[in-house]
Amino acid sequence: MNPEFQRNLWLEAAPRRVAWAAITLVMIYGAAIMVLRNNPYGALTGLAGVGAVVFVACGMVWGARAAGSSILNEIADRTWDFQRLSALDPWAMTWGKLAGGASLAWMCALTGLVLMAVAGLQRGDSGTLSTLTFFVALAVLLQAVSMAAALIGVRKARAEGRTARAGGVLGGLIVGGVLLSWVAGSAGFQRGAGLEGFSAMLGAKGLIDWGGTYWPADGFRAVAVTLFAGWAVIGAWRLMRLELQMQNAPIVWPAFLVFLAVFAGGFVLRDGGLAGALTTGALAVALSAYAAAFAEPADRVRMRQFRQHVQARDLARAAPLAPAPLAPLILATLLVLLAFAASAGDFVGPGLAQAGALIAFLLRDLAVIALCRLGERPQRGDFAAVVALAVLYGVGGIVGWSVDRDTGAALFAPLGAAPLLSLASGLVQAAIAWGLVARRLGPRPFSAEVGTGSAKKMV
Repeated sequence: MNPEFQRNLWLEAAPRRVAWAAITLVMIYGAAIMVLRNNPYGALTGLAGVGAVVFVACGMVWGARAAGSSILNEIADRTWDFQRLSALDPWAMTWGKLAGGASLAWMCALTGLVLMAVAGLQRGDSGTLSTLTFFVALAVLLQAVSMAAALIGVRKARAEGRTARAGGVLGGLIVGGVLLSWVAGSAGFQRGAGLEGFSAMLGAKGLIDWGGTYWPADGFRAVAVTLFAGWAVIGAWRLMRLELQMQNAPIVWPAFLVFLAVFAGGFVLRDGGLAGALTTGALAVALSAYAAAFAEPADRVRMRQFRQHVQARDLARAAPLAPAPLAPLILATLLVLLAFAASAGDFVGPGLAQAGALIAFLLRDLAVIALCRLGERPQRGDFAAVVALAVLYGVGGIVGWSVDRDTGAALFAPLGAAPLLSLASGLVQAAIAWGLVARRLGPRPFSAEVGTGSAKKMV
């Protein structure tokens, strides 16, 4: 048995804790039976609803917290550095903490899943398997995202000279999700045009239009969430590799971005055609660039090494050191160019032209984020970057709007009213911002600095 899984199982699912959990569940289900004994739809149907609530509370909420805490508790107990020196490989460490840390939560959650399955079989519901798969996959997705967020928090805290704490990681995850939702619904992102498929998928009934074909909603939702859960587990594993001083090959992250672009574009393929699908994919990938820019630790040495290898045209050594936002930036740019090519000979709509302008401002924004996070106080870099972007878009937009309404505002945001003006303005600002970043990075590093690191193996 995986020793990390066994250790976490002993800690989380000790006999005393299991006994208390069993008593609590008996009380919950017993009270539900008493209340639902006269239910016209049958007590089992009502218990299935209670079981769904138990699964959500235990498998998704409690399990996600336990998965993240399996890392953060090690930091608090000052045992994480010893674990990083152990002989366990990254995959064994990842699934051992992911499954072992949430083992008691899963034991409780599975009781609710069993009740849901029994009730579905009794009703003869053909969608029971899809529903159960969706619930399990969503729980795994949330737990893997929680562990990945904890690992990101640990890496950032180490780079900023502080200690990662559960409150900070949870707060950062919540604030980051809120900010990304605001960005996705902003005017620059066309008010989320084309990205509605993600939210509509979760509540869809009947059929879902994806890829120009209608799919059963239950089955499509289950498969989609399962795929995203798989990507989340892979992401946690790759972050664990970095914690264990290994180097990741630049393959998996671009592969996920391609998957995300295809998935997002499939929702608008029927109405928007190939150009619309490519544009929507570019918007989804561009949103990932913002998330990657804040998730990656600010590392001057790594960026200097990357710059020197690129200048020396040594792409084999530069690729593993590439900043995480670089791949989504390049892919989003390629998708917009392909969308222009796909619409050749036809009228280029304002959405596509605005997407082109968005890439220029994305390039500018990534430079602003890097400039703020590479300052003398990197622990304040994230807040400074958010404030700087808010000022550039908010104050700049107000000033531009007061000067010449939509045309003036297009100087400070990628707006469809004047996309070419937005494109030119974004590129000029990006050139200035990246010039400041290059100046802050300083001169090229010594040759001895290049190639340092303790990479064990690349996957």
